[in-house]
Amino acid sequence: MGSFYGKKIRIGEINPKTGTAWALEDVPTYWVAVTKKWLEQN
Repeated sequence: MGSFYGKKIRIGEINPKTGTAWALEDVPTYWVAVTKKWLEQN
């Protein structure tokens, strides 16, 4: 799931809940650490 959310952040996909591009703050709490690690490595 880290790559799933990481890719959304990288490509600037719009988050339907916020109406803005995905950001780390939008990622569910359970997946934040994994997503952050994925972003650092890729």
